Amino acid sequence: MLFGLERLQGRIVGAAIPEAEIYRDERLYKRPRQARFTRGQLQCPICGASARRFLAFGLAGRRNAQCPVCGSLERHRMLWLYLARHTDLGVRRYRVLHTAPEPCLVDALARLPNLRTRSVDRFNPHADVQADLTDLPFAGRRFDVVLSSHVLEHIPDDGAAIAELARVLRPGGWAAIMVPYDPARPATEEGRHIASPAERLARFGHPYHYRIYGADFPARLADAGFRVTPVSSRRLLTAHQRRRYRINRNYLFICTRLPERVGERTGK
Repeated sequence: MLFGLERLQGRIVGAAIPEAEIYRDERLYKRPRQARFTRGQLQCPICGASARRFLAFGLAGRRNAQCPVCGSLERHRMLWLYLARHTDLGVRRYRVLHTAPEPCLVDALARLPNLRTRSVDRFNPHADVQADLTDLPFAGRRFDVVLSSHVLEHIPDDGAAIAELARVLRPGGWAAIMVPYDPARPATEEGRHIASPAERLARFGHPYHYRIYGADFPARLADAGFRVTPVSSRRLLTAHQRRRYRINRNYLFICTRLPERVGERTGK
C-alpha cells in the first residue's frame, strides 16, 4: 500500500520510473496524517478514530476512503472487523504471515501480544523479509494464519503465489485473502503478459495490476488446497455499519488449508 502514488501516475504510465524504484521509495510508505479534522459519526474500527469525513485515496481520488489517523482503507476496515468478530486472532497464539504489510494493520497486529507476526514484501524496506511471494523463504507449515490484502493482482504468476501461501500454512491453518473481485464476471480478466503500465491502467484501473478477478477466483484458491468461504461486506455488516465505518462493496475469502495431498511440496 503506497500513499501519494497518484502524484507519480504520469511518470509511471510513461514508464519513466521502474516499478522497483517506486516500491523501494520509503517516502511512499509514510501515511499522510491530517493534523486537524472534525470529529463525527464516521469511525475507524482499527484505531478508534472518529471523524466527520475521511480522506480521499487512490488514483481517482476515491472520497471518504482513508482514515485520517491510521491511514486504513475500506478493505482494511472490513478485514479487521471480520478478524475481531469472527476469529480468535485476538486471544489465541498464532504464527502470522502478513504479506505487503499495511501500516494500519502492522500497528494493530503489534498490539496483540499473543501473535508472532512476520511480514514479507518484494520491495517494501519496512517488511521483515524481502522476498517474492512466488518463492517464499519459509519452511512448509510454518504459519497458522496468512493475511494478504490486494497483493495477488500485482503478481504475474498468481497461481505460484497462491501455491506458496498454501505451502507455508499448516493443515487447518487459514488465510484471509482480498483482491479486486467482481463476481459478475464469469472469469478473471487476465493480463499477466501485459508489460505496459499504461495498458494495465486502462484495463485494470492500476498501472501495476495484472488482472481483475472474476467468479472463478474461489476455484483458483481451491485448486491450491484450500476450502474457501467467500465473505461479502453486505452480508458481514448492516447498511448502518457500512456507512459508519465507510466500507464499500467488498469481498474477503477465508481459505482453510486442507491436509496435504500425495506428492505435494511442503519443504524448501
